[in-house]
Amino acid sequence: MNAKQMQQSRVQLFRDAANFKKTERIPHFANVVTWKVFDAGYTLDQAMTNFDVMKKTVVHFLDTYPVDGLMDVGIRNQFNVTEAFGGGGYYYYNEEVVGIHDHAHCTVDTLDDYLDDPTKYAWEVILPKKYGASWEQKTKEIWKKTFREYIRYIMYILQMSSLTGGTYGLPSLSPNNPMMGAVVPGPEELLSNLLGIQQLSIAMRRSPEKLDHFVERWHQERMVPIIEKIKNGPGPNYKYCFDSSILMLAHNVMNRKQFERFYWPHLKLLLDAYAEKGMNIRIFTEGSILRFADYFKDYPKGVLTFHLEQDDPFAFRENLPNVAIMGGMTTDLLSNGTPEECVAYAKRLCDELGKDGGFIFSENKMLSYRNDAKPENMLAVCKFVNDYRL
Repeated sequence: MNAKQMQQSRVQLFRDAANFKKTERIPHFANVVTWKVFDAGYTLDQAMTNFDVMKKTVVHFLDTYPVDGLMDVGIRNQFNVTEAFGGGGYYYYNEEVVGIHDHAHCTVDTLDDYLDDPTKYAWEVILPKKYGASWEQKTKEIWKKTFREYIRYIMYILQMSSLTGGTYGLPSLSPNNPMMGAVVPGPEELLSNLLGIQQLSIAMRRSPEKLDHFVERWHQERMVPIIEKIKNGPGPNYKYCFDSSILMLAHNVMNRKQFERFYWPHLKLLLDAYAEKGMNIRIFTEGSILRFADYFKDYPKGVLTFHLEQDDPFAFRENLPNVAIMGGMTTDLLSNGTPEECVAYAKRLCDELGKDGGFIFSENKMLSYRNDAKPENMLAVCKFVNDYRL
């Protein structure tokens, strides 16, 4: 098969697994981010600001490990633009770690200001807060350098998309356009971009009415147009493995009452729209989602695929037999086990979770650190999943 045929074949394989159709083999979506940098013999500071080095790490990974999809094709953690801008902000990296500091761009009293004019709020509040005193020191030459680097970054993204798709036949998981695929629920915007973990946790207890107002307004202004587009659209888009991707992280700082109040009502309306059109959604549940399982139990098979991080996949299948599972392979075993132990567990996952469809093999956590996996374990697992026939 050529690369285009491989893409189409893999899309169908992902689709069939997500729709609980029995497949000849289990697809493997590699949940790998910066681990591939170490595996290729580089440090993070060598790869984070050098497109050529990062490209080499991706090529090394795809030449070494047979997989059907890849979480990051070398575009996720590039710091070229921020370095050109003079650094600063809340992201950081060194030879071994990429991280982010908890941060709050808004207060609960300025959430409406952000919604009224996000662009104005970004320029007048977020960027000065992010860069501190250095914000006023940005010169015309720095801005020119930054925009040139940003254009290089865009071209690099296109290059990597062409490489991974056109050469290696890797499919795209879902559309990136918010109106078509990548959807951000209101609580996720609050946690990741506006209030941060600490301030959101405080606001849910001290200012719940203000959060009610924000999530309702966010839903009406941002989510309702998406829901209407889904309802009036053609249904599944078979150019992609899934019709939409959602990241869920904010639920980890919520109890059931808070989840019921701030998150579920609007999320349900979105998921109901997808279900009505027979579309399939991948939900990456960072942390644990199992304690909220009963909210998702009534959706028919073929609508929801949960990419699990901390939840036991066997317990999840028992509680939600209607939901497809992506994940299962633990970084604990990949980093501490032997190749034989890793393959034995991979076989159990495929046999018990995938024999009747509804399972996509993946690593439970994004492989980011040097010790997240031993290369020999990763290679043994990748080869097994690629070759194993149910």
